[in-house]
Amino acid sequence: MKYTIKSDKLTAVIDSFGAELCSVKDASGREYIWTAEDVWKRHAPLLFPFVCNTASKKYTVNGKEYALSNHGFTRDTDFPTAESTDSAVELSYKSDDSTKTHYPYDFEFSAKYSLSGSVLSVALTVKNTGSEDMPFFIGGHPGFLCPFDGEDSTFEDYDVVYEKNETIVQHLADKDITVLENGSKVHVTRELFANDVFMKDKPASSAVSLVSEKSGRAVTVKYDNSGCIAVWSPYDERGTFVCLEPWAQAPVYCCDTEELTKMPHAQHLAAGETYTFKFDIEIKE
Repeated sequence: MKYTIKSDKLTAVIDSFGAELCSVKDASGREYIWTAEDVWKRHAPLLFPFVCNTASKKYTVNGKEYALSNHGFTRDTDFPTAESTDSAVELSYKSDDSTKTHYPYDFEFSAKYSLSGSVLSVALTVKNTGSEDMPFFIGGHPGFLCPFDGEDSTFEDYDVVYEKNETIVQHLADKDITVLENGSKVHVTRELFANDVFMKDKPASSAVSLVSEKSGRAVTVKYDNSGCIAVWSPYDERGTFVCLEPWAQAPVYCCDTEELTKMPHAQHLAAGETYTFKFDIEIKE
């Protein structure tokens, strides 16, 4: 089921499958979210209980082995419970025998989307309903059309702009590649993504934007409590979108162990506790 919410400036559509944002349009009808075509059949998946994965796609909890797909199972879960108004919708689901086959913890997960003016606010809330400490990873993965300016604009007419100066280095198996050195702007090209995602752990910035060089239109992701921001577009498939991904922490593959309880970047919730990860998507016309 799809839910439509509106403000005076934006209209957003959220699918109950994965609680996934699948459209954001401005008052003129201009679309900003990737349309989930063959290159990447998603729009803006929610990442939980993993962000990325281990090399083997397997991990252990107290020595017992589990398998989990990339980014976890939330993006492929139907959210059966929803509460909505004209400008907001909150969807939720609970752990069950199926989820515990892949992730052995009891939890409740909810995603709330709220529109106000030109800003869409996203709040992802996890409650530990079990009796033991619960480690997890969480984040967003919104994909934005690039170009979003129309037929006269191309993929390479855009910049990724950070709020503050950053130094970003990709650590590859055989070398390091500096994407940005004490700067705030990265020009979008196909070659920029030749080595997959680039990310900034513990960023100085609390916002990153995809900005049209021609019109000045921009989409900005704001992430006050994000420990990592990633930027990705598929290199080989040549998709016309760029993902600006706020993550609560560095991803799973940055950990030097496959034992979840010992992964240094994992979030932890004690029994009965609740954690909320928030980010905003702002449209500048």
